[in-house]
Amino acid sequence: MNGRKVLITGSNGMLGSNLTKLLPYEVVAFSSKDFDITNSKKCIEIIENEKPNIVINTAAYTDVDGCESNPDKAYKINTIGTQNLVNCCIDRDILFIYISSTGIYGEDKEKEPYNEFDNVHPTTIHHRSKYEAEKIVQNHLSRYLILRTGWLFGGEITHKKNFVYKRYLEATHNSEMYSDDSQIGNPTYIKDLVQQIKILIDYNQYGIFNCVNKAINVSRYDYVNKIINTLELNCDVKKASNDTFNRMAKVSKNESATNYKLELLNLNIMDNWDKALEKYITNLKLDIK
Repeated sequence: MNGRKVLITGSNGMLGSNLTKLLPYEVVAFSSKDFDITNSKKCIEIIENEKPNIVINTAAYTDVDGCESNPDKAYKINTIGTQNLVNCCIDRDILFIYISSTGIYGEDKEKEPYNEFDNVHPTTIHHRSKYEAEKIVQNHLSRYLILRTGWLFGGEITHKKNFVYKRYLEATHNSEMYSDDSQIGNPTYIKDLVQQIKILIDYNQYGIFNCVNKAINVSRYDYVNKIINTLELNCDVKKASNDTFNRMAKVSKNESATNYKLELLNLNIMDNWDKALEKYITNLKLDIK
């Protein structure tokens, strides 16, 4: 166990559940139902009782459009909830790991991927609430990791946010489907992300890191098309027109990033997105049968 005790919030989520299963440390995990991070007294109680030396906060309100219609909920969970956990870590020897998003970078670049030294200009309530949380972590802690990650995939087929399995179900009931070609980003395998987090912990790294699978100008359409082709399904994926997916949130058209700092440190283990997706779908097919 290497003497490390890790407390994970949001363990019912795809990332939280995989961290719980795969990290080779002593792990205590709490679902959002069991541990409401917006309750400051509950935060103090659990941290004092469990005495972790690492806290990984994966609890979040991730509905990007929902955040626009309910900003109070977005800031309460994503920002104030993080503040409550940070408050518990300030006077304790705890490494705090915060899971953020490459979507916070905004629209400064049209197609070039963002690195950790680029400016941040979030365009949605969701990403603003995440960025405000990042600032709290940076301003109050000296031992922290802020990990900006991409379009996460992986996990059990029973999970309601399993994007790949949802596309499988959609394709099995339709001869054609439509996907957005206007936004680019990094499809990112949860298991690769967990392994990257372990490496950052083991090498005593601190600060802000992009943690994504490598992708160059990969659109949502490219992503979905690769899913359907790899699953060998008889469904035609077509590019959607601009008005097909009307969203309340003004998301950036470029959420792509590169693991620049990890590369400089020679610590990047995250594979190309398509190879990672093929790896996941190989296992997914076994669960579907």
